[in-house]
Amino acid sequence: MKRRFGLGALSATVVATMVWLTAAPAAAADPALSISGLRQEAGLLEFYLSAQDLPAGTAFDTVAVKAGDRTFEATSKQVASAETAAARRGVVLVLDTSGSMTGGPIDAARTAARRYLELVPADVEIGLVTAGAPATVALAPTKDRAAANRAVDALAATGETALYDGVRLAAGLMNKGEWGQRRIVALSDGADTASKATLAMARQAAGAVAVDTIAFATPDTTAGILAGLSAATGGRAFAAADAAALGAAFAEASGSFSVQLLVRVTVPAELSGQQLRLTVAAGGASTEVPVAFAVDTRAVGPLVGVPGGAPGNTWLLVIGGVVFAGLLGTALLVVGPMLSASDRRRRLSQLDQFVAPRRSAAPVDGSSQVTAAALALSEQVVKSANVEGRLATQLDRAGMRLRPHEWLLLRALACVVAAVLIGVLLAPLAGVVLGPLVGWLFTSLYHRNRATKRVEAFRELMPEALQLIVGSLRSGFSLTQAIDAMARELPEPIASEFGRALGEARLGVDIEDALDRVAVRMRSKDLAWAVVAIRVQRDIGGNLAEVLSTTVETMREREALYREVRSLSAEGRLSAWVLLALPIGAGAFMFLSRGEYVRPLYTDIRGIVMLVVGVLLLLVGGFWLSRLIKIEV
Repeated sequence: MKRRFGLGALSATVVATMVWLTAAPAAAADPALSISGLRQEAGLLEFYLSAQDLPAGTAFDTVAVKAGDRTFEATSKQVASAETAAARRGVVLVLDTSGSMTGGPIDAARTAARRYLELVPADVEIGLVTAGAPATVALAPTKDRAAANRAVDALAATGETALYDGVRLAAGLMNKGEWGQRRIVALSDGADTASKATLAMARQAAGAVAVDTIAFATPDTTAGILAGLSAATGGRAFAAADAAALGAAFAEASGSFSVQLLVRVTVPAELSGQQLRLTVAAGGASTEVPVAFAVDTRAVGPLVGVPGGAPGNTWLLVIGGVVFAGLLGTALLVVGPMLSASDRRRRLSQLDQFVAPRRSAAPVDGSSQVTAAALALSEQVVKSANVEGRLATQLDRAGMRLRPHEWLLLRALACVVAAVLIGVLLAPLAGVVLGPLVGWLFTSLYHRNRATKRVEAFRELMPEALQLIVGSLRSGFSLTQAIDAMARELPEPIASEFGRALGEARLGVDIEDALDRVAVRMRSKDLAWAVVAIRVQRDIGGNLAEVLSTTVETMREREALYREVRSLSAEGRLSAWVLLALPIGAGAFMFLSRGEYVRPLYTDIRGIVMLVVGVLLLLVGGFWLSRLIKIEV
């Protein structure tokens, strides 16, 4: 029995000793510096410097900045609270206001809290949370010390202890917004008895916010729990047995905040653009911060170009494979079904010349549900924008066997592909901004170029086509038979356009109206004049072959004049293209070869303004040159 009693006494003594050590007042922490609000420009580095846990009486006004053995010229000044918006600091007091604090303890807590408000610098925002059940926010973080003192004076002790709930509320206040420095100071005189949250939940809610705890006349077990909360969050734990010790604990906790200094460092011109690790020392403490100095354009010295490393062969193969797979998938998924549908419609249009059209349900153009859904969406967009007729005319003019909503979907896919390519080659932001523009312009240029070539080919073949019609008319053919014979002999686009007019005539449309639509679709003034001649001959009579022969001679003379004007204006048109391409080519070359030189044009607001003005001037100059070289014949 004696041996058993001896072992029990020894165990109790060890446990009591460990608890006492845990709950003992915290030793003075080592002083530390923190840097926030770092800002730099050419020749200047500026930041806010604050200290934590400096010994009493330590001077905090002289700052030394070094990089290795080199010392920089630095000046510092104390800043007012209104100047520290870039380095916001705050603390929330969590005070136990349970019934056990009634009388002297709550008065001691008020006195210690007021002393804390006096010692903390004026720029620190202070909030207050009462930890009596239920925990409430008595004051949101504010720099108004009068409001903070009124909130402290209004504290009343009642109910049970809800310290963990109070810590969670305080952490929620400190996690809102951006802070340069933030802490929580929690006071309790006993164990938590009414919180809905657990200790682990309070520790998780605090996260990166340091929690300083003060155990006020509490049992050793409770003091150990509070000390564990401080250790887990990087805070400090204090123990106070009476009112005097409580005031001293709050005063020591206020040492976590010091007066902030605004430090300005002069950067020599020869260090422009270099990256160094600076050592900042003040008040017997020091800290390090890596800094990449801004480029000083005033630095004297020649610009030496350093070629950038090209991507390796592996990356090029990966990028090429991804782009090829994307384009192939797009073609198989969307373009392939649309082209096959276009081929089917072309064959059906050939049969429509001989068979009366028959209404049937629209065939499914896509080979998959994704394609069908995309086509349906694009069709709704075209119909809602009321541009279906205009797009159909433009597609017919270019000889593209696509319906309007199919062309719109194809242009959208081109924009996506362009955005992906630009994003991979340059930057994701450039792909998002420039991709849709490049894709839309590329498809527009392709369509206009194809339409222009087809219209020019039609104009060049018109005299020969009318000459064949004249010969057929003199041989005794009717006008419809003459057009049919001509369409069989001549190549595209004459054959398809006049074949389409014959198909409309077979369906009951007047041949003059059908030819007039061809003239409008192909923008052919020559054909429009020929249609006028045909209408006049039909109304008043006469020899149609002679009238069309005169029209052919006029067309050939105009064509000869047009070619002569084109040859004489070729130099001006070439000069216009060179002038327009010169700034674009030079900019692209500089971007690819010296990207860092032109980077301020799209990273600095002044460069962006200059770039926008330059683009506007380029557009104005292009429009002016186009008017100068455009000669109507």
